[in-house]
Amino acid sequence: MSDMPRRLGKYEIVGVLGRGGMGTVYRGFDPAIERTVALKTIRNDHLDSGVEDAIARFRNEARAAGRLTHPAIVGVYEYGEDHDVSFIAMEYVEGFGLKEYLSQLGVMPLADSVSVVMQLLDGLAYAHEQGVVHRDVKPSNLIITSQGKVKITDFGVARLQSSELTQVGTV
Repeated sequence: MSDMPRRLGKYEIVGVLGRGGMGTVYRGFDPAIERTVALKTIRNDHLDSGVEDAIARFRNEARAAGRLTHPAIVGVYEYGEDHDVSFIAMEYVEGFGLKEYLSQLGVMPLADSVSVVMQLLDGLAYAHEQGVVHRDVKPSNLIITSQGKVKITDFGVARLQSSELTQVGTV
């Protein structure tokens, strides 16, 4: 964890929430308004060829999710760049990914399953009404809170109705 930054933009870094192939998600804190956030990052200097495309897709994710204000969608607060790191500041959600939730629980009770699906469909319908298509709905991109609320996250391959940026390798 020695490579963990102390700050990204105005945000203080509190800890690591997860790591992926292109970046890290940090738990951060906005001291100006005393709010905990999640900071999704990509390190621009760690990207191979196509760095501009990767950064453009990352910005596209922020734009796509930033258009959306819905109880079932993780809110996006800001896109920023700090030295060689691009980041998206978003709502911090206490909970578990649906994939993790199911691996611990086994089979979800029918009433809970119906509730999850209805919340998911409500959030996706809203996104579609706003011109945003998620295109990567899967258990690891859904967070279940302790209150049983669903939060859709990771609009990284989302398509904006007016955008040509899509996932690498698509036509």
